[in-house]
Amino acid sequence: MNIGFKKRWIKLIVQIVFFIVLSIVFVYPFQKNGIIYFGDDMKYHINRILELINNLKNGNIYPYIYTYTFDKIGYPLGIFYPWVTLFPFALFSILLKNTVNGIYAGFAFYTFLTLIFMYICVRKMNKSKFQANIAAILYTFCAYRTIDAFSRFALGEFLGMVFLPLCLYGMYAILFGNKKDWPFLAFGMSFTLLSHVLSTFIFTLALLTIFIIFIWFVEDKIATIVSLLKSGMLAITSSAIFLFPFIEQELFQKFSPPSPMDISSTANYMDQIVQSSLRNSVLRASSGTVYGIGITLLAVIVIGIVFFEKFDLTSKIIYLLGIISFVITSTIFPWNLFKDTPVSLIQFPMRILMLTSVFLSYSGSDILELMMSSINSVTGKKLFKVSMILLIIIPWFSSISQLKKDPQSNIDIYKGSLKEYRNGTAWYLDQYTPKKSMPFYKEIEHHLAIIDGKKEKIISIDSKPNELIYSNLKVKAGEKIDLPISIYKNLHVYQAGKELSLINSKRNTITFRANSNKNVVVKYVPSVMDRLGILLTSMTWIISLVVAIYKRVKYKAGCGTIS
Repeated sequence: MNIGFKKRWIKLIVQIVFFIVLSIVFVYPFQKNGIIYFGDDMKYHINRILELINNLKNGNIYPYIYTYTFDKIGYPLGIFYPWVTLFPFALFSILLKNTVNGIYAGFAFYTFLTLIFMYICVRKMNKSKFQANIAAILYTFCAYRTIDAFSRFALGEFLGMVFLPLCLYGMYAILFGNKKDWPFLAFGMSFTLLSHVLSTFIFTLALLTIFIIFIWFVEDKIATIVSLLKSGMLAITSSAIFLFPFIEQELFQKFSPPSPMDISSTANYMDQIVQSSLRNSVLRASSGTVYGIGITLLAVIVIGIVFFEKFDLTSKIIYLLGIISFVITSTIFPWNLFKDTPVSLIQFPMRILMLTSVFLSYSGSDILELMMSSINSVTGKKLFKVSMILLIIIPWFSSISQLKKDPQSNIDIYKGSLKEYRNGTAWYLDQYTPKKSMPFYKEIEHHLAIIDGKKEKIISIDSKPNELIYSNLKVKAGEKIDLPISIYKNLHVYQAGKELSLINSKRNTITFRANSNKNVVVKYVPSVMDRLGILLTSMTWIISLVVAIYKRVKYKAGCGTIS
């Protein structure tokens, strides 16, 4: 092992340790108090994590239907809301024997990945290590990512932001860079899909727009389209573990769009967004503020005007994309033209600030790189680097201090109980209820069964992974039983060890003729499509990992660093 190789390893270790420290910094101000402060979707996502914890403790890794949480109504959240990227939160909770610490450890883990991914993608664009570090820190500590993590506790969207740099760099590589890097787009999109369907939709719209605009400037269009198609195929197989069960259920029966909204009425005025950014606010919307990009990225927009002429062509385009995406989130953009189109599915235009944040983080690193190039002394450059990192993190500390003190953040804190997190929460149980069952949604939610023509509230429901056990029903053989659980494909009902045939129900719920007075078991049994999805995804990950390792070893051997 030569001296140069040792130095590279030392630098790599230092870089990793630096990112680990930053990841701890991101969560420690919250974690040190041993509680999770209230966020908009906190109860919803904490119960998703609790469901996965209970399943893992009972030897199951795929909760198709939720049976321990969400009122035990057989909520098919594992089918309709991606769960794979929740594993770190659940595993850390089990290993640390503390749900609060486990969730914060999950946030730290994904913060580390965000730093790594942003750093790698910027370096892949032939930028310096300093610029890659600054871009990674700007993006990781940007206001909107902090809002997603703690103010909104929008866990799916937060996870989508982890993989956004991979998606954008992958598209850049396919269009203008090294086309061999097309897997960046494939895995970026697949893990976004395994995190949040809505973020996947937003990223797809953005990438499709970028592709349509810039494909005309690409010389080798055929090679570009081939790379894009390969990326798409790999993304599908990589996310098949979620995608196949999701599609199977969507084809089985009709569902209403989740939480439909008039997108033209949810856009904020530009002056409100700018004012919120100037205040560097990450307070919840219920505190009377709107969500912005923070003072740091707002400064990037302003200072970028001065440095624009010094940017290279790619940097100019990225800077303009940052400004355009920022403006689009406001009422300046004619959202009323899209309120009856699929675009309205994004619900809130502010979600586009995910894209604004990554574009402006890159532009901010461009500006600081140009500034540092004018400094001649080594000491001056070192002081500049440290100063700029502090200039990013100190305002962030100020904003989260405001968030922690805000009464809205303390109205219902989570202290780590493994029991279902309740206290008057809204479960959004109607989101994935079949259209046919919607008129009877409240009866299902309140566990009202229909036994021999009479409505009765079920009190005793026991849980197993993907399985609900209804006991003390007081039924007799031959009676018609209509249970308060909607019909989904692959649900089966058993009594006295025998599977019973389902019969039609006005409520579109599990209905059958009892064969005895024994307990009734409703169980989700994975189909061939479900198992095929697991197999395809597992094979894709394993083969891709082996190929990546092989190529890396071959490259290092060619460079003479491995004997």
